Amino acid sequence: MGDMIIHLLNILVMVLGIILIFLAVIVWSVFRNFSSATLALTSLFVYVWVAVGLLDFYRIIDTNHILLFKGIPLLHYVPTLLMLLSLIFTLFQFYREQKRLK
Repeated sequence: MGDMIIHLLNILVMVLGIILIFLAVIVWSVFRNFSSATLALTSLFVYVWVAVGLLDFYRIIDTNHILLFKGIPLLHYVPTLLMLLSLIFTLFQFYREQKRLK
């Protein structure tokens, strides 16, 4: 029973990731500003992070042994770092655009 719940939660995470990308692209197409474009890029990084995590969970890839740099597994950290940096950049860009409008 526990395995079934884990699989359902993993499917839910993937579906929510797809919905996030879809909504971010819609926001970008409606507002057509740079912060909404970076939001769409951030949602793509979130989806990559989720996909890599699920591929590692199901043992399709091993993030601890792929893309090693001086013994550090980059595939384990790069998607997370890209997502967080992109989100921070998006928030700063949104703040700058809102400040410019006032």
